[in-house]
Amino acid sequence: MYYLEYSKIKYMQSDIYKETLKDALKNLYEVNGMIFNSMVPVAMTGELKEWSNSVPIGEEHNFPFDLFKNCDDTNIQLLVKLIEQVDETYQSIKNLNAIETEEEDLPE
Repeated sequence: MYYLEYSKIKYMQSDIYKETLKDALKNLYEVNGMIFNSMVPVAMTGELKEWSNSVPIGEEHNFPFDLFKNCDDTNIQLLVKLIEQVDETYQSIKNLNAIETEEEDLPE
């Protein structure tokens, strides 16, 4: 049993393994951005349609995540939960493997 524990730790510390984890973290970050960007038009054609119709064409807005967390739309809530789960996985992998944010400019 001790041998398995030691080999598992040794495997997790290899440079190649850590690099693949960094790639996975970058992908998780990008996935969350894609989900968020998909959530905006769902909200703008659903729960926030009235507001969206009142905004002049070409006007740009930044939407905080909390806006969507407070939506009543079940589909928006499912996407919010997915973003939170991906973020939790991102943080767990980062913490479990002692990957610092400044390494490879990974987002927090």
